[in-house]
Amino acid sequence: MSEKTGAQPPLPALTQTLVGPPGRVLLPLVAVVGLIVLHHTSMPGGGPVMLLLAGLALAVGVGVVWIARFVVTLLRSDGRSGLRRHWVRWVAAPLMGVIVGALVYTGAPFGVRFALSEAGLEEFARTVAAEGGPARYDDRWVGLYPLTAIGRMEGGARFLVSDTGLLDQYGFAWSPGGRPPEESHTAYTHLEGPWYVWESQF
Repeated sequence: MSEKTGAQPPLPALTQTLVGPPGRVLLPLVAVVGLIVLHHTSMPGGGPVMLLLAGLALAVGVGVVWIARFVVTLLRSDGRSGLRRHWVRWVAAPLMGVIVGALVYTGAPFGVRFALSEAGLEEFARTVAAEGGPARYDDRWVGLYPLTAIGRMEGGARFLVSDTGLLDQYGFAWSPGGRPPEESHTAYTHLEGPWYVWESQF
C-alpha cells in the first residue's frame, strides 16, 4: 500500500473542533468580553469591578486559545488554505477586540450612554432639586442608569449610580449654579454644562 509523502492524516473530530477556525463557542465568548468591557466603561467611575476582572480573565483565556489555534493551523500542511477559506472567522475575533479598544479609548461608551440619558436625568434632577419635594427618593432607573442615594444638594441634585467603583462610589451631580460645594469624602469632576461626576469616597 502506497503512502502520499508530505500529507498529514485528517484530524479526529474533537481535535478539529479544538484547532479549527473560531466558531460557535470562541466568537460568542469574544462578544461577551467586549460587552462586559463596554458596559464597565459606560458607567461613571466604571461598573462592577469583579465583573470586569472576570471579563479580562476570560479575554486572556480566549486570546491564548485563539493564538494556539492559529499557530497549529499555520503548522499544518493544509493550514494556509484553511485560513483563506475561513478568513472571516479568523479575522472576526481580533477585529472585535480592535473595535472595543477604539471605543474605550475615545470614551464613546460613556459618552453615548450619558447622551441617551441626559434629558431624563435633567428632568429628574429638576424635580429632586425643586423646593418642597422630599429630601430623598427611592432607588430607580432614570434613562440608562440605575440610581441610588438620590437627594437634593445646595443649588441642585445628585445621585449615585448603583454598582460603580470598588470602595468609592460614583454618580452624577446637577448643579446649574456652578461647581457644587466641597464636602468631606466627596469630589466633583466637571462633565459638561451643569453636570459633574460625583465621587463618594470611602
